[in-house]
Amino acid sequence: MTAAPELMQAVSEATGVALGTIVDLDRWLVRAKLRNKGGRGLNAARMTPLDAARLLTAVLASPQSNKAAEAVQRYGQTKPDKARSTEKGFASSGLEDMAGLPANHNFVDGLAALIASVATGSLCKLPSRSFPHIEVFAFSRATHGRMRIFALPRGVTASVEYVPMSSGRDASAATGDLEQSRRITEQTILTVAKLFSKEKEDERQRSPVR
Repeated sequence: MTAAPELMQAVSEATGVALGTIVDLDRWLVRAKLRNKGGRGLNAARMTPLDAARLLTAVLASPQSNKAAEAVQRYGQTKPDKARSTEKGFASSGLEDMAGLPANHNFVDGLAALIASVATGSLCKLPSRSFPHIEVFAFSRATHGRMRIFALPRGVTASVEYVPMSSGRDASAATGDLEQSRRITEQTILTVAKLFSKEKEDERQRSPVR
């Protein structure tokens, strides 16, 4: 089972963000009911790829820890921008699970699917020597995200840009003139996904042989 402290430690080590900051981000997500807290206490909860995606979204898109929930909610109200994404979006990747995402999925759902794919899905099945490069971008005040998987088999690249569902002017405008973008790569995704691939392997080993 992947517990909350294990996930927070992995995110801190992979991103270089201080563990105390990650813990504070997580605390705000718990308060907003954006993180699973089942079990006996907050730290006993079993984490999922969606929990990991929300925490990483908070790291990428919140200018301060107390804006973590607001950032996750903003990015949960996004949609793929077909005009700025590769043709067919993730469907062009050849990755069955990523291609199966709904056309109207949001940034957080896309990131959760990416983590799950690296942990136990289509990306997990690719040879390590030919594992693709991954980039995930998000802005900290405006609402604009990007996920790019490139150097896939046959040289394929799949890139999806995310914009707010609302078409109003204020939907993507930053509150002020300062915009900051943050990026993570396959290094972070692999580190986090490893928690869930290990969990799956542990479950397999515990299952009785028939």
